[in-house]
Amino acid sequence: MLAFPEPGADLDGAVALAHEAGVREAGCWALEPDDELGARLTALGFQDGWQPHWMGIDPRELREEPAHAVEESSECSRELPYGSDAHANAGGDVHHFVAHEDATLVGHTVLNIDGESAGLYDMGVLPDARRRGYGRALTIAALARARDLGCASVTLNATAEGELLYRSVGFRSLGLGMTWWLFPS
Repeated sequence: MLAFPEPGADLDGAVALAHEAGVREAGCWALEPDDELGARLTALGFQDGWQPHWMGIDPRELREEPAHAVEESSECSRELPYGSDAHANAGGDVHHFVAHEDATLVGHTVLNIDGESAGLYDMGVLPDARRRGYGRALTIAALARARDLGCASVTLNATAEGELLYRSVGFRSLGLGMTWWLFPS
């Protein structure tokens, strides 16, 4: 992953390293559209990706409690959108939250803390459980944890579907970014 490379970044070296390591995909994220970076990446074989919608909130403004029970847990399932075995290793500054409906795991999200800032990642709710408040409950629980840990800001990249949820919780738009993807094999 090439996260927000500086203008003079060694993109050739990064791509060579990706090829040597045998990675299946490499991505590059930018905080805003960048034609110069896009041209350099296209020359290296990348293709345009999607435009992340960066959103942010001060979790200290949160005044709502989750409507569903949410717990911090290493439990995860690949059946969930963005589910990963890596979530079982959450710890330290990484917090994994889950929601259940009866005994079924229906949703999760990851909160990554970095000092007074945090990022919300991998929000996913099973399709059959959507529009019933689980995503909202997960978001609110993660924001409450960020607030309790002293964070002054939480950011995320919203999908079109998630944007409505995040706005309703209090997130504000920070602008559109850009991604590019390389599939070496």
